[in-house]
Amino acid sequence: MVQALNRKYILYFVLGTAIALFLILAFIHPGHPSLQFQDKFPSLFKETAKAPWLIATMSAAWSQQRRNIIRATWQHTYRSSGHFDTVFVIAKAKDHDLWEPLIRQENATWGDLVLLDHIEEDRDIANTIKPIEFYKHLVHKHEAEGGEPWKFVSKVDDDSYLDATTFYNEFLLPRVDCNDTIIARYLSWAAMTGDKVDYPCPGGQFYTMSWDIVETLARLHTENPIQGLMEDGMLGKLLYEGKHPWELVRLNDSRAFDINEDTFHGQGMPPEKPDLGPVEAMTMAVNPHKMKKDESYLKVAALFDEHGFKNKISSG
Repeated sequence: MVQALNRKYILYFVLGTAIALFLILAFIHPGHPSLQFQDKFPSLFKETAKAPWLIATMSAAWSQQRRNIIRATWQHTYRSSGHFDTVFVIAKAKDHDLWEPLIRQENATWGDLVLLDHIEEDRDIANTIKPIEFYKHLVHKHEAEGGEPWKFVSKVDDDSYLDATTFYNEFLLPRVDCNDTIIARYLSWAAMTGDKVDYPCPGGQFYTMSWDIVETLARLHTENPIQGLMEDGMLGKLLYEGKHPWELVRLNDSRAFDINEDTFHGQGMPPEKPDLGPVEAMTMAVNPHKMKKDESYLKVAALFDEHGFKNKISSG
C-alpha cells in the first residue's frame, strides 16, 4: 500500500515538473517571431507590391509609451497613403531579463520592433553607432534573403514628428530614380570638429538615404569601424574617407527644426504663434524635433492632419 502511494506521488511529481517546465519554456520562448533577427521585413523579400520607403525610428528599449504615441500620431495619420513601412530600432536593455517579456509582448502585438541584441542600450550608443549597426543588419538580411529592397530608408529620432506625406510628395517622389542621395539638414564637419578639412554631414534628427547609400555605409563601417563619433559626423566621415561621391539634398530650417518646449503651448497657432524655433517654419514643417515631453509631442502632433500643417493656408 505504501509503495503504491509512493509511486502515485512520484507520478504526480514528474507530471507537475513536466508541466512547469513546459510553461517556463513557453514563457521564455513564446511562439511569435524572434526579436534576435527580427523579421518584420517580409515586404523586403516578398515579390508582391510593397511600400517604396522604410522609416526606422530609433527608440530606447524601455520607451514603450513614446512608441505608442508615435504609432497613434503620425504613423496612423499618414499610413493610409501606402508610401512607407515603419520599424522601431532598439538595442539590448541593461536589465534585459527584466524588459524582455514586455518587449516580446509588444512585438507580438505590433510586429514592428528590431532588436540589435549585440549592442547595449545607452545614450552614447544611441548617439553614435546604433543607426549604422541597423543599416548593417538591414543589408545582411537583404543579402541573405534576396528580394527587392526599399528605394529609400529614413532614420528618425523618437522625439521627432514626421509629416510623411508632404515629405514623400515633395522630396522622395521627384527623386525616385536617384542614387547616391541623402536628404537631410546640412552639418559641416569643420564647424562640428574645428578640423581644417571640411565636408558635409547629414543632420541626425532625420535623414533619408537611397538604398545604395545604405549598402555603402554598411560596407564602409565594416571596413572602417569608427567608434566614439557622433552619428552625423561618422556618416560624413565614412563617405568622405571612403571617397564615395554623394548628393546632399538639404532640409532647411523651414522644414526641419527644434521645438522650444519651455515656451511652446500648441494652441492658437496662428495667430499666437508660440516660439517653435523659426516662427515661419511651422507653416512648411515636415520634421519638428526635440519634443522630449510626451505632452509637447502630442501638442505638436495636434497641429497636423493628413494634409500636413493644419493652418498652412491661413497662416501664409
